[in-house]
Order: sequence, then structure tokens, then C-alpha cells
Amino acid sequence: MSKKKILVVAIVFLLLGVSLVRLSGDSVWSPKQDETIQISFIARGKKTESWSTIEQGIEQAANDLNVEITPIYLSSENDASEQISLLNREVQNGADAVLIAPANSEDLRAPIEEAQKHVPVVAIESTVAGMETLPYIGCDNVSLGQALGEEILASGGKGTKVAILQNSLSCSSVKERYQGVLEVLQQYGMELGFWEIPDDPTQAYETAKTLLQRQDVNKAVALDGATLEAVARAEKELSPPGVTTVDIYGVGRTNQVVSYLEEKVITSIGVQNEFNIGYLGVKAAVDQIQGNEAESATINFAIVNSADMYSPENQRLLFPFVR
Repeated sequence: MSKKKILVVAIVFLLLGVSLVRLSGDSVWSPKQDETIQISFIARGKKTESWSTIEQGIEQAANDLNVEITPIYLSSENDASEQISLLNREVQNGADAVLIAPANSEDLRAPIEEAQKHVPVVAIESTVAGMETLPYIGCDNVSLGQALGEEILASGGKGTKVAILQNSLSCSSVKERYQGVLEVLQQYGMELGFWEIPDDPTQAYETAKTLLQRQDVNKAVALDGATLEAVARAEKELSPPGVTTVDIYGVGRTNQVVSYLEEKVITSIGVQNEFNIGYLGVKAAVDQIQGNEAESATINFAIVNSADMYSPENQRLLFPFVR
């Protein structure tokens, strides 16, 4: 066979090989583009209804963006050491990104910085001190606390004493709400009491019930959903039917909280658009995986009472699963 024929045959085989590679989806030369993205979501507490709306948003984004979510809950509330261990595990197990609600705004900094060397990380609901570049999806919690404080002041009442429930303050979102409501109430000279409440919902209920029985406050404010539900339950059980002795205010949304609001066991609540927190958290993670910049997002909130809970805007926040 002449050199010219050998060259022609070689070119034909080369072109055939290139065609086969293209037909196989370029799998030899580049990673598969059709693989489902794996994202781990790590909450800052046990699996309770207080996470249900955020998880609904996460699931909707997963469906829309072809993402597979692994939801992970802690065995106890706000356990930073357990959350750090789970974060390390998910990174080592090959998660493409991690969505996390930090249990502690200080302790999670170094572990998240280390995790970011390997995978994108997005903080939702609460964030981490000193990590301005960490994408954060949540509301302005200081403003939420201030708005709740203004709502308490607007209800008036001479000789009013307000109990501020102190718990989960290692979490940035709760701490910032606490700072906001405290700033407003102190500014207007409101008499304040401070109740130490355990993070565990069952213990929170028992402690709140004991403190409410003292009958030395007119109002009480809880700054996370589980605690709000616990103190409202205690107040309902201690009060005569249809009557409440202490006006309850707080932040958070569960079906039971909404029921207490409708029954006027709870006077007013601050509620954020938790569905959007979950949805936009997943989107921010996917953006980073795809090489795009993930921007933080400030989520809207509202102060809601029994009189306006069925307005169209508030219904979307209180009843997010109704379509």
C-alpha cells in the first residue's frame, strides 16, 4: 500500500473516531452534563413542623432545577458540634453543595470556611459572624425584631411589663431579632423582664408554664417558632376558656401557631416568607455549582394579627401550601 493510501486510511479512521466521541456525548473529554446535582440541606435543629415551609421551598426548587436534596436534621436543638460533624461528612461524601442553617454564628465559621474550599456553601435563615462573602438567604432580622417591638408598643397599656424570652441566642437570626425588639422597647422605657428558656421545645413549654404562673407580666415575646408555640400552648392551658391573661407575641409559623393566632391566644406574630428562603437557597447553590456568582437575598416579612391574617398578602405567608 502506498504512503498516500495509508495517509487517507489514517484520516478516515481519525474522523470516524472523532464522530464516535461526539455521538457518545463527549464523555471522554468532559464531565457528564446531565447528572443530577446533589445538595445537602443541614438544619439547625430537630425535624419539626417549624422547618416545613422552608423544606417545601427547597423541594419546589429541586423539582424546577433538577436537583436532588438530602435533608439532614440534628438530634438536638442548635447543637453546633453535631452540625459541624454533619457538614464535614457531607463534604467528604461528595455533595455538590451544602445548604445550611447555622446553629451557632461563631462556631461554624472555621468549618464553613474549610468546606468552601471544596464545595459551594449557602447559609439560610441564619448566618455566620464575619463571613460577608457567604451567600445568605433570609430576612433582615433586626428590622423584624424592631417591627415586632413597635407592634407591642402600639397595643399600649399602663403598667405594662414585657417578658422577653431568651433562648437560641447563639443563632444569628434569633439574636438579631432579640436585639431589634430590645432596642425599641428600651427606647420607649418599657418595663422588661427576661426569661431564660431552654432550646428544647418540651422543656421550653414546661419552663414557660412555670414562669407564666407567676402572673407578673402583661406581655411575653418569643423570637423563634418552636418557643412561640410552646409559650402560647402554656398560656392557653393556664387561662380560662376564651380568655388570655398574658398577651403573646413572637416570630415563626407553624399550623399550631396560626391556630393560636386565629383563637387570639397569640396577639401578633412576625412571619417571614420561609418558602422563598428555601427556594432561593437552592437556586444560590446551583448558581455557584454552575460557575455563576450567587447573590445574597433579603426576604420579606410581615407583622400579622388575627384581624388581618386573611388578607391576600398575609394568607400567602401563613398558608403557603394552599395553591
